Amino acid sequence: MEINKWYNDKLNQFGENDFRSLNWGDKEGKSARARYLQMSEWYDWSNKTVFEVGCGWGSFFDFGYTCDYYYGIDVNGNFIEIAEKNHQNTACTNWPKPIFETKDISDFNSDKMFDVAISTGVAGNRGGPAWHPNLLDTFLNKMYKTAQTVLINFPSNRATIRSEYVEYFSPEYVLGQALNITENVQLIHKVKSDFLIILNHE
Repeated sequence: MEINKWYNDKLNQFGENDFRSLNWGDKEGKSARARYLQMSEWYDWSNKTVFEVGCGWGSFFDFGYTCDYYYGIDVNGNFIEIAEKNHQNTACTNWPKPIFETKDISDFNSDKMFDVAISTGVAGNRGGPAWHPNLLDTFLNKMYKTAQTVLINFPSNRATIRSEYVEYFSPEYVLGQALNITENVQLIHKVKSDFLIILNHE
């Protein structure tokens, strides 16, 4: 998979203590932290079951968040190994430790209904889960079927600074796709670079 090679090259270049390995723009992960913070302003997951797509090396916990139960997937096995190593002693409220698994969302099926499904910094990666219109529809539907509430961060086509490995989305188009799934949708576009979309079950 091309996206895995790209991530592995980044990891080899920057190492596992540098958020640029995860394709964030800075070493300390300020931009990653800001997107988790925005999500947490709209949803309190502290006592909820959380499913994360594109969990990387466990940034959710790196930034100090807690939840009742956590299950994260990522297509890159090296990131999952780092997550398991770094968070083997991290406890969830009602579970001994978070669960990390190497898996693509397109191959994911679960009988469990999570309280919330989140994805930040992943949808726009070229070759990622949502970068093509057909994939976007599948991605949104898969996320919606796994949780009562879905929060996804998308790079916006209003962004003035661009990366060649990122696909930038029209918020109007994504909103339209989401409304095909549920009428209970919110779109938050507070900065030029990206937007947050929230889908809720009726």
